[in-house]
Amino acid sequence: MEEPDILAVVAEVQFQLVEALFEHSDDILWSLCKLAEPETCERLWSVADRRERILRMVDYFRRSRAACLRFVNKACIICSLPMDLDSQLVYAAGPHNHQPDEPPLQWPGKRLRRDYVGCYCNAVKRTLQQKYERLTQGVASVVRLDQARVSLRQRTASKPRGERAPTPSGLQEGEEGSVEDVVTVDTLLSSLPSTPLTVLVGPAGSGKTVLMHCVGQRWARGELPNFQLLFLLEFRQLNLVTRKLSLRELLFHFFPLYDDTGQAHSDEEEEGGEAVLIFMLANPEKVCVIFDGYDEFRSKFAPWKPDMTWDPQTALSILELFSGLCSGRILGGCSVLLTCRPRNMVDLPNVAMEGELLGFDWQQVVEYAEQYFREKGHGGDAVRHLQANRRVLTMCYVPALCHLCCVCLDYLFSHRPCPPSHLPVTITQVYLHILTAFLSRAQVVEAAGRAGGGALQRHRAELKALCQLAMQGLEDSTIVFSATEVPPELLVFATRVGLLSQFELTWQDGSRGMGCTFMHLAMQEFLGALHLMTSDSVDEPQIRKKLNLKTRWTARSDPKTVFTDTLHLYVCGLAAPACTLPLAQVVGGGSDVASARVQRRQSTVLKILRSFAGSAHLTGPKLMELCHCAHETRDAKVAEAVGARPSFELRNIRLAPTDMDALAFVVSAAGRSVGLDFGGCSMEPECLQALPSCHHVDYLIFRSRKYGDAFAEVLAGVLPRLPTLRKLEVVCGSLTEAGAEKLATALESCPEITELNLGKNSCSVDGILSLLEKMVSYPGIQAIRIDGQKEMSEIKVLFSQSCFQGDGSSEHAVERTVSLRNFSLTADQMNSLCQILAKCPGLSVIDLSGSKWEEDVLSVLADALQTLTVSREILMNRSTVSQEALVVLARILVTCPNVCAVDVRLQEPIQVSVLFSQEAKQIPKRLRLVACGLCPAYLSRLCETLIGCPALTLLDLSGNALGDKGLKKLIDFLPQLSEIQEIDFSDNAVNMEGVLLLAGTLCTCKSLHEVEVSHIRRVSGESQEVTTLPENGIHLYKKLSLTHSKVPPSSIDKLCGKLAHCPGLLDLNFFHSSLGDKAIEKLLKYLPVLSTLQLLDMSHVQMSTESALLLVRSLIDCQRVRAVELRPQGEAFIKFLQVRAEEVTCKLTQYQLTRGNVEKLSGILQQCSRISDLDLSSNVLKDEGVKRFVEDLPKLHISSSVKLNDNKLTQTGVLSLVNSITVCKRVVAVEASLGIEKTSLIRFIEDNNDGKALSLRECDFGAIHLQKLADILQNCSRLVRLDLCCNTLQNEGLKILQRSLTRLPSLQILGIRSNRLSAQAIEDLVKDLGCHTTILTSGEGMIEEPWIREEAAAQLVSRSLDINTNIRSIRVNKTTVNITLEKEDAVTPVFPRNDSMEPTSNLSAVLSIGLVDCGLQGRHLYFLHSISQKCPQLQELDLSHNSINRKGAEILGSTLPAFANLRRLWLQSSDRTSEDGVKILSQGLSQCHYMESLSLAHHVICDEGAASLRRTLPKFKHLRAINLSCCSLLTVAGSHDLVLGLGQCTSLEDISLDSVQLDAEGIAFLATGFQRMAAVKRLILNKITLTTGSSEQGDGAIIKLLESLEGFQRMEEIELDEVRMGDRGVQELVRHLCTWQRLRRISLSKNSISDEGGEMLAQALGHCTILEELILSRNSLAVTTAAKLGQVLPLLSQLRTLDLSENIFGMEGAMKLSECLVQLKSLKKLHLVSIGTHELTGLAASLGHCVCAEEVSLAWNSCGDTVAVKLAAVLPRCQKLKCLDLECNKISSAGAEELAKSLRFCPSIEVIRLWKNCVRNEVAQRLQAEEPRMNFSST
Repeated sequence: MEEPDILAVVAEVQFQLVEALFEHSDDILWSLCKLAEPETCERLWSVADRRERILRMVDYFRRSRAACLRFVNKACIICSLPMDLDSQLVYAAGPHNHQPDEPPLQWPGKRLRRDYVGCYCNAVKRTLQQKYERLTQGVASVVRLDQARVSLRQRTASKPRGERAPTPSGLQEGEEGSVEDVVTVDTLLSSLPSTPLTVLVGPAGSGKTVLMHCVGQRWARGELPNFQLLFLLEFRQLNLVTRKLSLRELLFHFFPLYDDTGQAHSDEEEEGGEAVLIFMLANPEKVCVIFDGYDEFRSKFAPWKPDMTWDPQTALSILELFSGLCSGRILGGCSVLLTCRPRNMVDLPNVAMEGELLGFDWQQVVEYAEQYFREKGHGGDAVRHLQANRRVLTMCYVPALCHLCCVCLDYLFSHRPCPPSHLPVTITQVYLHILTAFLSRAQVVEAAGRAGGGALQRHRAELKALCQLAMQGLEDSTIVFSATEVPPELLVFATRVGLLSQFELTWQDGSRGMGCTFMHLAMQEFLGALHLMTSDSVDEPQIRKKLNLKTRWTARSDPKTVFTDTLHLYVCGLAAPACTLPLAQVVGGGSDVASARVQRRQSTVLKILRSFAGSAHLTGPKLMELCHCAHETRDAKVAEAVGARPSFELRNIRLAPTDMDALAFVVSAAGRSVGLDFGGCSMEPECLQALPSCHHVDYLIFRSRKYGDAFAEVLAGVLPRLPTLRKLEVVCGSLTEAGAEKLATALESCPEITELNLGKNSCSVDGILSLLEKMVSYPGIQAIRIDGQKEMSEIKVLFSQSCFQGDGSSEHAVERTVSLRNFSLTADQMNSLCQILAKCPGLSVIDLSGSKWEEDVLSVLADALQTLTVSREILMNRSTVSQEALVVLARILVTCPNVCAVDVRLQEPIQVSVLFSQEAKQIPKRLRLVACGLCPAYLSRLCETLIGCPALTLLDLSGNALGDKGLKKLIDFLPQLSEIQEIDFSDNAVNMEGVLLLAGTLCTCKSLHEVEVSHIRRVSGESQEVTTLPENGIHLYKKLSLTHSKVPPSSIDKLCGKLAHCPGLLDLNFFHSSLGDKAIEKLLKYLPVLSTLQLLDMSHVQMSTESALLLVRSLIDCQRVRAVELRPQGEAFIKFLQVRAEEVTCKLTQYQLTRGNVEKLSGILQQCSRISDLDLSSNVLKDEGVKRFVEDLPKLHISSSVKLNDNKLTQTGVLSLVNSITVCKRVVAVEASLGIEKTSLIRFIEDNNDGKALSLRECDFGAIHLQKLADILQNCSRLVRLDLCCNTLQNEGLKILQRSLTRLPSLQILGIRSNRLSAQAIEDLVKDLGCHTTILTSGEGMIEEPWIREEAAAQLVSRSLDINTNIRSIRVNKTTVNITLEKEDAVTPVFPRNDSMEPTSNLSAVLSIGLVDCGLQGRHLYFLHSISQKCPQLQELDLSHNSINRKGAEILGSTLPAFANLRRLWLQSSDRTSEDGVKILSQGLSQCHYMESLSLAHHVICDEGAASLRRTLPKFKHLRAINLSCCSLLTVAGSHDLVLGLGQCTSLEDISLDSVQLDAEGIAFLATGFQRMAAVKRLILNKITLTTGSSEQGDGAIIKLLESLEGFQRMEEIELDEVRMGDRGVQELVRHLCTWQRLRRISLSKNSISDEGGEMLAQALGHCTILEELILSRNSLAVTTAAKLGQVLPLLSQLRTLDLSENIFGMEGAMKLSECLVQLKSLKKLHLVSIGTHELTGLAASLGHCVCAEEVSLAWNSCGDTVAVKLAAVLPRCQKLKCLDLECNKISSAGAEELAKSLRFCPSIEVIRLWKNCVRNEVAQRLQAEEPRMNFSST
């Protein structure tokens, strides 16, 4: 190490030294000054300013080395300098700064700090060497830092949840866009000095800890010269330190100071520690601190606050020290290296450099194995088996697993040759073999079974103790155990066999002791899993709690979880059949009882996994974890359930070979086509080798810049082994043409390939053209896309084809698209391109966007269009087009017969397109030249060009500079455009004279139907919808738009005078224009004259309140007015009919109406007798205005409602509103709220005999207000409903309310919700309801308070029954109590009383009691004892959705006999009950002889419980309904008993057996029971699971079950989802459907029904003429079924619900369905999710005929803007639609805009779901802000 120079050091600390000397006396300073020559001394001392004198003195002495040394020597002896300054000067003035003949300087009482630092450095090195040697014992090969690979990337600031970060172009949200930089650990270490914080992440077993100890060992050997001190701190030991320490104490705690002899000098320890600290403070860049195992840390990184400072002497917690070092607030400038598992990265600072430790590659695996078996005789066989077995080899890519696999193979091959079938196939099985091998070390291995069960059985006791210790450690987040925590005999045993490792610990006080850990953290987790699967103390809920899916994505707000990453995997792995015998040996020596118990545990695990598999909302990481779980179980059914999804979307995670192996397992098990999308994922080339194991891969997507030519080369070698591959995408990567060429060549061997997408890569133009030339020759190819990023900003070549069926033709045509973007062509190049395109028949789209177009180039294209068969369009967006080129584009309309439109918009974003039509007849044509800078002179040339185009129907010249002169030229030219229908001349500097000229033309030109004039340019991207010319040529519609203009009154006269003669229906639009009061008054006078006017649009027109009231008068002046809607800013209009309107609506909102305005408005409205709805919301009426309006209410003729929302009312105004009930006899309901919604609503009805209702929410009435309310209510003799919600009723106010209720005999429903009532207040109210028999007679009371839960709910029910005997029904649902009252003589007992039941006054006549989903637990059911004594007539008891545990079962079982008349008992559990709960219940149930309905859903039923039910159920002679859904039957025998008992209930009408597990024999028993039942009306048999037997046996059992349904002639509802009936089952079911004339609902989802089976089923459904719900989702139905449904569905006139989601109807099938939808007038719910086509335009159009539709889902169909636009057009006709689901389609921002616009006319729609579409983030945020019903999130 380079020694410091004294002159440099003094220069560096000069100012610090001056300040220190300034504090000393002049005597000391004079002593120092005298070291200079006398004359110099006098000169220095003569300086008057004291600080300046010292500064010059220091400056003088630092000019020569000798003088400086003397000065420093003297200053350090006689001065009291700060410790750090003193240390630096002493160290700098050491022996190295003296000449050979000079004696070294000495200071009494001071030692050189250099000695301490050197001594401490040696001590740290010795400690690290020892740690490394202990850790690497048994490692087969030397750790090589130059071979360990790390993937580097710079971390960026994370975004909070819910906030979207900017995404690089082409990458989807959440995908990683950075280029991967793979380096070695050596390279990573070389960058440490320049990086404050480096984080090395890696999964468990990747070798992080070994590498960190290797780094320490290399530093100790002097191989890291950049650092003079290096500390390796392990979090597993840091966890043991709970007291606060300073930085020095922390380091010396784990690395104490020793001298070279290894002995500590206590008298020098303090001074040495200070010296080391001073050195580190002075040289932080020479210090490196390594923290290993952050995932094991019990705390979470906490950034220091900005105002926090660090004092080196201050004691801090371990967390504070760690966080300060990582954030640079402590020892700033030092290097910190941290290791952790990937999911903990989010906690750490964003400035960190992240390196992900990569595992072994194939070569490294082989090298390690060969090294391990080098001296073993069986090594060759073991290595060969390892290389030949892909599953074992895949696991070996993880270094720790590689070592364990070698140990496992060593054990298996050490005795005799091991066949491949005996090798472990999962990580769990590896650990099970390792455990057996380690246990075998305890004694000589006997010739036991191959699985080594003997060792497990012999050491069962020790193993159980170790498992319990491991689990306890996981529960307590403990990895390190002290020797005292482990029994001595267990410690000796576990250490001897190698399961525990002992090492020296440093305790709190610095003393040393022995501790131990498991051989690896993963082994601790494995033993913990073994404990869960074998321990007597573990029950099913505990397993469920532990078995959850981990995510690799975490947020800073997530709680810190400690290291239990793989426990759930081992639990799943132990559920595999191969583990049953070893587990049974651990449980009880392998007995049958032990085996049965183990199998129950395994069945529980598999059941949990199947429930996970059914979730549709799993993120990519959790889905990957689920694949691992399924792979570990080796269970085909679980794997099939996980893999049964159309695609696997994995985003921005690193995938290891083990991940791909697990993915391949589930995908292959599913046996269906699947897509694999690896967006932003990192993966090694070895991962790709697993792809051929993924059978039925439909498409592959790799989207990341990490994929380059090397990746493509490996992928190209794999592709020929994917025979079903149809689509390949490698996008946003770094491919060059070389990599692209390899992929293209490989795809020749993929017979099904149809699409290749290499978008956003780095291919050159020559490469792109070469690839295009090659790929177009592939017979099946449908799409190719390649982008370039290096030579040009964005070059794309897209060659696509898609099939569509022509009109009436069965042959399929081909549509192809060619796209070459962002590079300009010369005329010759364009000619060559056209020649190539001429060889491509069936061209659909040519995209030439992003170029510069001159006249000569476009002329070549225009001339060639005759030779090209383009069916759709040519795009030239984002291009530069010259004025001359515009003439060429316009000429195309004339020269090319099939060109139907030329659209040019030269404002950002620039849009240029040429549209084509394939119609044989003459087609209407459109020309748009928007914002092209056209002048009148140019218009002449344009008109000359258009002379030959008489079919032109639309001409849009907006945004130019044509003026009145150009307008006159255009009008003169119009006679030559005989078919013109629409002209847009907006933003052309046209004055009102020109407008009048156009208006006259609109009236006189027969073909012209729309003219738009605006004095401001429209927002870019707006488009005008064009109305097509009717077939008969009669124009019924004309529109004049005068927008963004100032219209004077005189112009109104002239304009309306011309429009009065308009022959067709007229729309007049003044959008964003300015009209004064006089202009509006004139306009109002003309309204009766404009007989053809159907819409007057005044949106965003600035008008005064007086003007608005004038327009309201149109209701009187013009009888054709049907709606007036006015607001000062926003949408405003008047709508007209052609005849007298029978009903009108008036909406006047967002004005500030005064009392005078209200009086004037009332006077106007009194003259109109046709008003149905009046809306005066948001007019700042306040209390006075509302009171005035209510006074006039009886004079108004309003038939439906009045809205007065958001008018700044107080409680006084609300009371005025309430008073309308008494003021106006026709008012039937008043709703008011002063909360956020600020609702004020009055409803009317013509029938005066109906009762009235009042709802008051969040009004916060005081006592005075409540008294006034009570006075009003007394005058309302017909009030039948009163709702008071969130009003904070105090006791006094409640008493006032109660008194008023006694005078309301008509009241039938009373709702009091969330009014902060106490239990006593509610009891008083219930008591009053009982005392006054006139209140709520035959009515219902509802009381809701958040505290009505658990025990409080039970007590409230009990007390209510005590104090009110008129209660007939009382139910608690969550936090709401519903009480139904009836007169005492209104109810007669259904069953005769027992003789012992003498009627008494305190007995309750309640018939129904319910406490549903209110958090009840077993201990809360004690109230049933009192209920049983006072409620002898109870007929119904509902305790569903609570946690009725064993205690609750005991209480309920003991009280049930007292309920002799009980008819209905519902006990559906919200949590798993105890196994003997049903057994206990059945004892009491047997006394309920009149039972009609019984629900025990979600209960766990043991064998004894099932046997008891078998005996009890036949006793229920009146049983009509039973629900045993989701019941867990522990054994096959138990399921048989339950089914046999059920079969004897021959009077059943309703049977629910959802998700019940039966074997084939059990299903046969069930079928036999069904044959004895003839009254069944409802049957729920979803997800019947076959527990044992082959799939063939299961199919046969299901067929027998379906055969048994023949006698169910009264069937009304049947659900058979996921029973795998197939077409054979459909054939059997079809036989019954013909006889089920009463069937109203049928659900057959996920039953593997083919298209042929679907056709049979559809044909049979024609007999079910009253069918209301049909659900056939998730089958394989296609065109044939769709065609048959198209014939049958119109016959089902009562059909309400239709769900055909996740079938493969395709475009043709969708058309068939759309044809029949037109006739489904009763349809309310339609689900067509993922039906195999994006072309749903026709289907969308048909929705306009489904007038009753409330919910429609077209999600996951890849629909585009065409469908969105069509939906936007039909939605206003769907007046009852509430929800439209368009998730996961390809709707862009433009389509979303159209949908948002349509919502203005759709008041019933509550939400349009648009998650996962192609809408830009900023557009989505804006649209959702403007229209909250547009939902772009996943929730």
